[in-house]
Amino acid sequence: MARILIRAGKDPFTAVVPETTLTQDVFNSNSGNFLFQHSVWKALDVAPHELVANSTLSERRAATADDAARMNDEFDHFVVPMANSFRADFADKLDNLAALVEQLTIPVTVIGIGAQAPADRSFDALADVRDVTRRFVAAVLERSASIGVRGEFTRDFLVDLGFPGDSIDVIGCPSLFLHGPDLKVRDVPASLAEDAALGLNLTPEVPGIGAFATEQGARHPNLTYVGQDQHDLRLLLWGVPHPHVTDPLVPAHLRHPLYQQDRMRLFVDTWSWYDFLAQQDFVYGTRFHGNVAALLAGTPALMLAHDSRTLELAEYHRMPHRLQPRFDEPVRVEDLLEATDLAPFHEALPERFDRYAAFLERNGLEHRWQPGRDASQFDDRLEAASFPPAVHTLARPDLGEVAARLDWLRHAMVIDMTRHPKRYDYPFDTPAYQGAGSRHARLADQRDERAKRQQQRIDELTARIDRLERVTPGGLLVRLARRLRALFRG
Repeated sequence: MARILIRAGKDPFTAVVPETTLTQDVFNSNSGNFLFQHSVWKALDVAPHELVANSTLSERRAATADDAARMNDEFDHFVVPMANSFRADFADKLDNLAALVEQLTIPVTVIGIGAQAPADRSFDALADVRDVTRRFVAAVLERSASIGVRGEFTRDFLVDLGFPGDSIDVIGCPSLFLHGPDLKVRDVPASLAEDAALGLNLTPEVPGIGAFATEQGARHPNLTYVGQDQHDLRLLLWGVPHPHVTDPLVPAHLRHPLYQQDRMRLFVDTWSWYDFLAQQDFVYGTRFHGNVAALLAGTPALMLAHDSRTLELAEYHRMPHRLQPRFDEPVRVEDLLEATDLAPFHEALPERFDRYAAFLERNGLEHRWQPGRDASQFDDRLEAASFPPAVHTLARPDLGEVAARLDWLRHAMVIDMTRHPKRYDYPFDTPAYQGAGSRHARLADQRDERAKRQQQRIDELTARIDRLERVTPGGLLVRLARRLRALFRG
């Protein structure tokens, strides 16, 4: 049996409520990360191997010698599903991860890593990450047969850094291989009714996307915007606007029509996300994993590729897409539907999957699609699991979201009283507040009084035993000891 440590926020079976997902950043700032992390998990979860999530601790802080020692001692392989990690704002985390890998003696396999640049795909935009990328890739290749990258652009970048081409396998994103080589997306509808169920995903920073999103919502009454990142989740849970988005037309604040009409959702697990998208007629937008989730659910989708990472992946997997680095002109969903051709995607999938499987085998990783592999442990655990429903806006008509938030806050009240930034600091030492006359206060008083009486009785009996040890036969001591035990049990 092999023990495999996987870079993942959590395993695919553990339900984490949305509030905790946000406060502990379980999804690493974006729910799309679960798609590729859990797809890799499903591929490798074969008996009798044991898989463990590392909670992405490897990049949350600088690695220590103890971290590496534990991994070397407890695990046989470190598997690292990645995304667009060769980018400036990920450089410090990549540096932490490189420092850890350099201390490992076990094999390390990186799956699906990519570079991020503007749509013109110039290496100039990657100047700030060249050194850390070189350090990380060098450490990985010392511990693996190859590194798996998202597409040709990323491979060319690594070759430009001096790495040999035969050590770089282009495998795309593992998320699209969740169902193996036989995924079939249903046919694109010939037309859309006025009340068609549409799924929209978007990247708030793309120029002009606010007008696009607002206009789409106004034209299509059954359109739902599915958010993905931590700012979307904070907005849905607490009404807090995105801190870096100033365009009022972007659905990034609670006054936007899509928020007020409760036409926004976010999923903190992939399986409920797939279930929702399976009910949509068509999905479109700028998020790669937002559109992948639709395809995995069997729903036609078209990606509006706005930068190198989305374009690279769309081209490699031959996903329906069009280049859309900005939204200067109105976009009609009818035109997007007409441009959606799934035939190239279906034709490419088996060959792309074979490349992925060959990469896993090249790096010594057994997977569920090999003959004779027992993958029932994954399937059984997933069947038994249950997950939180979609997160709505606070404008949900039945007030269910408001009640859920208040319930979470009520359970966190004691903790919040000690750390809330607007708490009142007493000028003198004051006992912790429990609410005068409240049930909590009464119970606390009762517990204190009961404990005091028990301690007094224990002290009395102990003193009697001390005296009787000197003047009485042993039988009386035994009886008193029994009374003591009875008291403790009571």
